[in-house]
Amino acid sequence: MMPYVLSRARELARAASLLEAAERLALHAATRQAAIAREPRTARFCARQARQEAFHARVFAAAAACLAPGAVVAHPGGAALGAYRAQLDRDLESGDLWSSVVGLQVALEALGAAVLGELEAGLARHLPALAPLHRVLAQQEAAHHGFGLRRIERAVATGAIPAPRLRVAAGAYHRLANGLLAACAEILDRLGESPAPYAARFEALLPAWFRDPA
Repeated sequence: MMPYVLSRARELARAASLLEAAERLALHAATRQAAIAREPRTARFCARQARQEAFHARVFAAAAACLAPGAVVAHPGGAALGAYRAQLDRDLESGDLWSSVVGLQVALEALGAAVLGELEAGLARHLPALAPLHRVLAQQEAAHHGFGLRRIERAVATGAIPAPRLRVAAGAYHRLANGLLAACAEILDRLGESPAPYAARFEALLPAWFRDPA
């Protein structure tokens, strides 16, 4: 195997490790959402999402292990993920479920779909067995994102989340998501890729009120 192929596999392993960490963040947040949601349907959905996020994390952990067998794979997203988790925890600790939905189901799921969508070809070349699982993950993430959008639209319509709070949440999580994208830049550079398509795909998945909360 050529050194370039080995190097690319290792960088894809770092990307898979970063995706695993993001899925574990989503697992943490969805579990807490299920505990504070007052509406049974929302609580059930969040509990189901938490189980799916745990599965996603295992898939990416296995992918990283297959791409870099026996290696300790470090990713550069620790600080950005920590900042994202801190904001989610502040919202959840204050009982602000809807702001956490903006952060998790609307923003983080859109970011995950954007990153995985752009990385799909590279991962599939190195791990063909991942392709069927990717379709399952993509469908589940799309369901999480769609549910979040519908719940926020309903919360706005009923006044459950006032417009000023929605603007604050959208602005905060937009900045944090862009911080995660910036953390990916090192891996993307080593893969010979530009962050621009990832950012463009992420923005395209966001609703108008998120992109321009003012």
